[in-house]
Amino acid sequence: MPPKNTSKPAAASSKAEEAVRKRPIWDSWAVLPAKTRLRISLGVCAVAFAGMVISDQLEVIFPPELPPPTPAPASGDASR
Repeated sequence: MPPKNTSKPAAASSKAEEAVRKRPIWDSWAVLPAKTRLRISLGVCAVAFAGMVISDQLEVIFPPELPPPTPAPASGDASR
């Protein structure tokens, strides 16, 4: 015996898809399970931390060039 078709009708399915498309990003985030949100957040933090560490190491290897010093402005009291 073939399995029964348990999918929703096309009209109901398209309405649900449209509702998901119109959903704000914050609502989509809130719908995710807590464990998934935690893993995504930890992943973003790990990438940010790695970027800062790599940036610091690159500054040690390639120190930034300092601009030439600008002469100090002349004091107005020099005419006395």
